[in-house]
Amino acid sequence: MPRRRWLIPGLLFFSSTISYLDRQTLSVLAATLKTELGMTAAQYGYVVTGFLVAYGIGFWFSGRIIDRFGVHRSFALALAAWSAVAMLHALASNWKELLAFRFLLGLGESFATPAAAKVLAEWIPRRERALCTAVFSTGNFVGAMVAPPLVAGLSLRYHWSVAFLVTGACGFFLLAAWWMWYRPPETHPMLTTAERGYILAERGSQPVAFGRVSTWRLLGHPAALGFFCTRFLTDACSYFFVFWIPLYLQTARSFTLAEIGLFAWIPYLAADVGTLGGGAWSDWFVRRGWTPRRARLRLMLISAGLTPLTALAVRAGPAAVCLGLIAVVMAAQASWNNNLFTLTQESAPPQFVASVVAVSIMGGTVGGSISNLFLGGWIHQSGYTPVFTALAFLHLAAFFVVRFALNRADQKTP
Repeated sequence: MPRRRWLIPGLLFFSSTISYLDRQTLSVLAATLKTELGMTAAQYGYVVTGFLVAYGIGFWFSGRIIDRFGVHRSFALALAAWSAVAMLHALASNWKELLAFRFLLGLGESFATPAAAKVLAEWIPRRERALCTAVFSTGNFVGAMVAPPLVAGLSLRYHWSVAFLVTGACGFFLLAAWWMWYRPPETHPMLTTAERGYILAERGSQPVAFGRVSTWRLLGHPAALGFFCTRFLTDACSYFFVFWIPLYLQTARSFTLAEIGLFAWIPYLAADVGTLGGGAWSDWFVRRGWTPRRARLRLMLISAGLTPLTALAVRAGPAAVCLGLIAVVMAAQASWNNNLFTLTQESAPPQFVASVVAVSIMGGTVGGSISNLFLGGWIHQSGYTPVFTALAFLHLAAFFVVRFALNRADQKTP
């Protein structure tokens, strides 16, 4: 049977690439902007927090808008908005203006992941879903991987503002492709009758029941609350690696902007490997008779067992050893995130997928916002060692939270 449905994760791959390219542009330019705009480390932390606060606010409504009005129009409008705002970063003349632009960027990008979850739930059979989710998630780290050489090169050759203009403009090319090409599987002209029937038949039953959906009602459900709390704990680590690693390498490891362009992409390449490997391995278990939940949780436990290497990375002497350990941790974290995202999709009814995913990610943005609000001051006073150490065991704690929550949800489901 043709697998034309696999073109859909390819489209989602580019959406996540653009999203993280827009985020990572600021991270690569952090040291430059601190000098050019007169920012302190604490003020940079406020700028990062502004994005995360808006990102979290967006999840109060983005999932429900997507579920109600459809993913085609909702995501197109959001993509146009955040791409325009990404380009406006070039006009920032102080950290407060940069904060305002980051806040608007966070609102727009809050639609990206719930939209992807909705698309994957509609298009991809469950036995293929973790790998297809990995294809989408890989775009995150490809964007983060491309950003250091691209942004550093544009900034060194022209000006830092040019980097924001170029990366922001990329979203409009994706917008054109999305608007012309995306349709739900029920009506998409590229599908054969056989493949359309297979997709619709293999969407899978949903093991966790939800009633009428609102954000507060979802937070009262054990599964949704468990996903919220799990991401509250672990996304702080994700956002630290996205927003602070380039600055860490420059300030604590004495990397120049040119060296950031040469080497800072390596951990994100490792994250791509972790995402794809975790998704493929998880689906392999499902095809051999494991339940999807058991497969996703097994990969999450393995991944969580590697994250304590974070505490060793900051204490490593040579910069190359530190970078290598960060790469291993980011691969493990990416595998964790991919399987958690897949598990969340599979635990929600199809008509509420975007809403449930939005609530779970909102937990991550709350955790990330709180941590980044204090990170700048903490790093200024105590350095990076306490931060890396504090992040080392969050995933292991979160694993037991999500296991407990799903068991409670099973007891609640009639």
